[in-house]
Amino acid sequence: MNKADLRDLIDNELKRVKIKNHPNYAGWCQTLKPYSRQIVDFILDEDLTPDYIIFAQDAPVDEKHEYQFLSIISAGNPNASSMSGLTNFTLGDILLEVQNFGT
Repeated sequence: MNKADLRDLIDNELKRVKIKNHPNYAGWCQTLKPYSRQIVDFILDEDLTPDYIIFAQDAPVDEKHEYQFLSIISAGNPNASSMSGLTNFTLGDILLEVQNFGT
């Protein structure tokens, strides 16, 4: 594993903790539509997979427009070597959404 992958793995875990422990998380999570909720539940437990990129590509159009993280995932490279970086970028977007929820 190279340094960039290791850094992403550590940062992914840190972002997961920040998201789950943020005071806005529960309220934000309740507003998610079912398809998006399933992806968030997955990414908060483990890194994305090529299957989840395909899953995000099949998301309803209205959800893709409503949640930027779906567009980020669905535009991702399904190469297994890019999953940590894509997960990191997506978690960063989710963290921003949670932090800005209700403002």
